[in-house]
Order: sequence, then structure tokens, then C-alpha cells
Amino acid sequence: MADNLAADYSDRAIHSESIQPFPIARRVFAVIVAWLAPGAGHLVLGRYWRGLIFLAVIAGSFCFGLYLHGKLFWPEAADPPSMFHYDLITVLWSFAQVGSGLCYGLAYALGIGVTPHPEATTFDYGNTFMFLAGLLNYLVVHDAFDIAQGRKR
Repeated sequence: MADNLAADYSDRAIHSESIQPFPIARRVFAVIVAWLAPGAGHLVLGRYWRGLIFLAVIAGSFCFGLYLHGKLFWPEAADPPSMFHYDLITVLWSFAQVGSGLCYGLAYALGIGVTPHPEATTFDYGNTFMFLAGLLNYLVVHDAFDIAQGRKR
């Protein structure tokens, strides 16, 4: 029985079609668009349902974080001055939030989330949702890159 399964598997592996990478211009465009608008890279590559789900989850998490009085972080000067010019924690937090692309840029341009409300009981939860949205979008960008390279379906 084991011989039949191995033969069947090897026949399928030989006759299966290989995944072809997309043209280089489309790959680069898909990765840039994937960072700017969550899920858009998957839409460019023809993975419509996956792209729409990623858009709903990431943009929804970011907006929900703003609703919970989350703060938009930007690197701040270190206090007291040290060998780092900026406070390392705010650099890392802003890196996480900037990962959500235009969600962050649009909120910053509109002034939403710029003024912190730490007295709100949901302040930390809001920040966490916004960090999660940005970090998750970095993974989604990498997924779009893998699909564009032909490593993944």
C-alpha cells in the first residue's frame, strides 16, 4: 500500500503545473500597493477574496483602535538625552503603526488620534489594535510578495 501512495504522489508532483512568477513591474507595484492599502496587493494579483478579507481585518482593526482612543505614535526625542536621539519605544511603536500604510497617513492628516487620551479606560486597547494592524499588514505585504514571486498560490 505504501508503494502505491508514493507512486501516486510522485506522478502528481511530476504532472502538476508549476507556479509562474508575475512580471517584475507587477511584482513591485503589488508590494508597494500592498503596503499603502492593506489587501490591495492581493487584489492586484487577482486574489480578490483574500485581499478583501485582509482589507476588512486590518483597516477595521486600525479604525477600531482609533475608536478606542488609541494614539498615533511618532518618534519623540529621548528624555533625558542619550546615545539614541529618539526614544526607542516610540520609534518601535511608530514603526508598527506606520505598517498600516494609508490608514496611518489618513488618520494623521485628519488629526484623528494625534491627541492622546490616556485617561480613557480603553486607551491601551486602542493602541494595541493599531499596533496589531500595522504589524499584520507587514505580514500581508510579505504574503503578496510571495504570491507575486510564484512561491505561493
